[in-house]
Amino acid sequence: MTPAKRLLLVGGSATHLSKARASGADILWVRLPEETGPVDTGDGVEVVHADYADAETLRRLAQEAHAVRPFDAVVSLTEPGLDPAARVNDQLGLAGTGFEVAHRFTDKYLMRRRLAEVAAPGIRLVACALVEDERSLRDFGAAHGYPFIVKPTCGTASFGVLKVDGPELTAAAWAEIGRLRASDHPLVHAYDLGDFIMEEYIDGPLCSAEAFSFDGRHVVATVTEAITEESNHVHVGHAIPARVSPAVEADVVRVTAAVLDALGYRDGATHTEFKLTPEGPVLIETQARVGGALLNQLISTVYGLDLQELAFSWPLGVARAVPERPKPRGGAASWLIVTEPGKVREVRGLDEILAKPDTVGVDLWVGPGDVVRSFDGQWDGLGHVASKGDDTTDAIERCRRSLAELRILTD
Repeated sequence: MTPAKRLLLVGGSATHLSKARASGADILWVRLPEETGPVDTGDGVEVVHADYADAETLRRLAQEAHAVRPFDAVVSLTEPGLDPAARVNDQLGLAGTGFEVAHRFTDKYLMRRRLAEVAAPGIRLVACALVEDERSLRDFGAAHGYPFIVKPTCGTASFGVLKVDGPELTAAAWAEIGRLRASDHPLVHAYDLGDFIMEEYIDGPLCSAEAFSFDGRHVVATVTEAITEESNHVHVGHAIPARVSPAVEADVVRVTAAVLDALGYRDGATHTEFKLTPEGPVLIETQARVGGALLNQLISTVYGLDLQELAFSWPLGVARAVPERPKPRGGAASWLIVTEPGKVREVRGLDEILAKPDTVGVDLWVGPGDVVRSFDGQWDGLGHVASKGDDTTDAIERCRRSLAELRILTD
């Protein structure tokens, strides 16, 4: 009998664990020390609590476990775990993405520099620079015009994204950077908010390409339409397939492959965001993981493709490559759940939404007694409601109706 493969899972959720278990591998799951909630791990799963963001801690842990029984693959599907998992791939000599490539995705300034160095045809370069002080903000605006965007080089969920509309606002932007660095927001502890990047502002609707790479061949499963809250640049809605022309979709697919090639990415899931302009799609950022906002469930519903399961089964050698882009069956959409700040008193309508035949999923993160922060970024959302429909427009309408039926009462 052939022994089971062995997987090191760095961070992530119980859903990630269940997708990893579908590969049939034995799993060592490294969770943060504060993640002590009960999880039904099942057979073949060992859980270790350690600060995997600390390189030396994870290096020792991985080395000792690998010496007892070697790992066949190391995978993380959560943003803070991507660089640590890549370092372990280098350390153990495994075939997955190494740190040099992974860090081009987790550091937005490094990503921009790499694209400028490669100068790949078809990728429009965006003016950028690191924030040094208030003067650097004024200098960037003078050189590249207003408005421009300021955001952390490392991070996720639109946290800390600022739009500087004129020279009179550079002092406020610099003060806000200082406030973010000193804040007690959970993202401050999960990511390094030391460096901020300034980027030329790109106008146009936002979309993303959800792709999976098989030994350097990039298959875009879908192009996602994103709906952004203008007040804080948060992506509040996601819908597939995007309501764009075939020519625009083909451009997004083409530029996605060019970006991934330029960054040296060969295997695994990616979520790549673009602004659509009259001159073509312009890259905003890309992540070497499956997108959030229940996108994996949306893709599974419309295309019958589970990117999270592939993220584990492909590096373990137990999955076949997807030969071509899948065809959609209907549409699906998800929407961010928000409510007024305060302590949650009651949740109404959840059971009724879950019972609907068009509901794809609900991932509500709060319940009675939890505290809701002000809605300053996507991380301050409370989860998502997702629905399916006959097409994209129908799915959005169904999703918005379900969202309206969910009421989270706060004191």
